[in-house]
Amino acid sequence: MQDTDNILLNDQESLNFRRNSNTLVILGTGVIVFGFWSVIKLAAQLLFGYQLFDDEQIEELGDIGVLISTVMVFIIMGADVILRLIAGLKAISEGRGKKAGKGYLVILMLLILSSAGSLIIVIPTLADVGDSFIEGFVSVFMELTSLVITLEVFIAGISVKKHKSKQIGGAG
Repeated sequence: MQDTDNILLNDQESLNFRRNSNTLVILGTGVIVFGFWSVIKLAAQLLFGYQLFDDEQIEELGDIGVLISTVMVFIIMGADVILRLIAGLKAISEGRGKKAGKGYLVILMLLILSSAGSLIIVIPTLADVGDSFIEGFVSVFMELTSLVITLEVFIAGISVKKHKSKQIGGAG
């Protein structure tokens, strides 16, 4: 079967493959955007005087503890952005028909677990935030949206990989 024949196929499996490939391209971009969103959000908060630690935490940690904790926050955020960038670019590449390997699926699973864990921790505290309920609600909404997008990319990636391996196995 020639490569151009795959474009002309309109069976359900081929339609699903093309839909999932498009999903990888579109939502792979979304995974990248959410990585940069977290950096933009933190930068905006710091610009407008938001403190990473409250006075009690600062007193408990001391100057060195606050410095180490702040550095750790930035390292974790940097790692998150890098992982989202890699996973998003690999998903886009896979969606466009290029070979992407399976590593991005592992990264996506780590991001899914991280987002789910974050939601499990943050949602119960939503009722206790008082004046910043709106901010907390928006944060939960954004985290949930990021989780859904990452999950969709993961599912589409697995589907595309299965279809490609079936095509390779069936062609030989």
